[in-house]
Amino acid sequence: MPHFKTTQLKLPNLPLKVTNSLGEFCFMQVFHSTQNPHFALLQVCFNPKDSKEKTKNFFLEIKTRLKTPHKTKETIVHLDKNSRISPIEIIKSALKILMDFQDSILSHNLNGKSQALERKLPFIREIGDFLDFENLLKTFTKESQISKSSNSLPKVWLEIGFGSGRHLLHNAKNYPEILHIGLEIHSPSLEQVARQIGLLGLKNVLILNYDARIFLEILPSNALDKIFVHFPVPWDKQPHRRILSQAFLAQSARALKENGILQLRTDSLDYFNYAKNLAQDFKADFQTQSQINAQEAIISKYEARWLRQKKDIYTLEFLALHSSASRKLDCDFAFLDSAAQPLLFLPKNFQKTKIVQKDYFLHLEDLLISPCDSPSPSCLLKISFGDFNYPQTRYTMQTNRLAYFKENPLPTYLNHKAHQQLLQLIQNNFSLYKES
Repeated sequence: MPHFKTTQLKLPNLPLKVTNSLGEFCFMQVFHSTQNPHFALLQVCFNPKDSKEKTKNFFLEIKTRLKTPHKTKETIVHLDKNSRISPIEIIKSALKILMDFQDSILSHNLNGKSQALERKLPFIREIGDFLDFENLLKTFTKESQISKSSNSLPKVWLEIGFGSGRHLLHNAKNYPEILHIGLEIHSPSLEQVARQIGLLGLKNVLILNYDARIFLEILPSNALDKIFVHFPVPWDKQPHRRILSQAFLAQSARALKENGILQLRTDSLDYFNYAKNLAQDFKADFQTQSQINAQEAIISKYEARWLRQKKDIYTLEFLALHSSASRKLDCDFAFLDSAAQPLLFLPKNFQKTKIVQKDYFLHLEDLLISPCDSPSPSCLLKISFGDFNYPQTRYTMQTNRLAYFKENPLPTYLNHKAHQQLLQLIQNNFSLYKES
């Protein structure tokens, strides 16, 4: 992760605007944790040079600690993982700007040749880009001219965990009329494949860093023609962590078109048998077919490794038997009017709170406050919530109103239930505030 370490952090007068070859960086304000005196967040807003690209908001994490054995103090500054953005060059540039204000740098990893930013931005997407999926397809089709000869939307193939990108890029080159979406949670792999997409001049690929299980839930019904899950981590000793599950197959059945295919390839016999057993509960949704050592047009890095070790490769395909009813995600994540009041969570009365319900949870983790002399004093409430297996972490920011920082939570059923629980807590706290 890009970062720098200094003996004593020196911040410029805020807010500060700096323009470089990438665009304009605005360093807004610092929020200090009420729970940890050695922790703070610096709010940054980045406006790309290309006006077609979206403004990106994020936090830089500032953490001070004592190093043993000499008990010397050091401060490390890096991206706050809960507000991460892509590509990484934006983060590096923000850190380099801050680093120039320091008297003493202990270490950093901000050197190295960076890929031109404009070559990556069209391909690395954020999860919010997929909330209006039909409009995304129409816009992308128009810009990339995937379907020149037809007014219909393109077919869509989804690859989960594309790794080095061999299979994803092979499909994109050989099926230019199809839109290929790739998911990868390993950021270096995402950046590497983005560079290859730019070098190859591919116009029919979108990639993003996100959990596939949540991604499938936000897709409309009958959106996909194929789903590839090639050589996922088998988790043979922790099967509950596997990507394939009852919930995953249910969402795959809904998101696939009739006759759409979900293809699993694995070197783990245990995983293969586990997937076949799961399929027994979905006979009304899928017809399955399995093969051992089936030949593929392209061999992934992992498959090549297993073949050198003379391991068997197992393939299981799920054929969707029917279309699914359409579904509209309609979740309201607004806050109550009473939220537009003086700070509802004050340092003196804030307490970490965890509420656990049968199918979701809500955890108030921290309250962070900007200095009283800031241009617009405000606070951040750090919360985690939602599904136990796929929790989300967000910040709510209160200035003259209360809202989620950067973006609303994903419109899933459990996230919305957690939001409603948060509304109740805020309302209760506001009532106590008025009484006091």
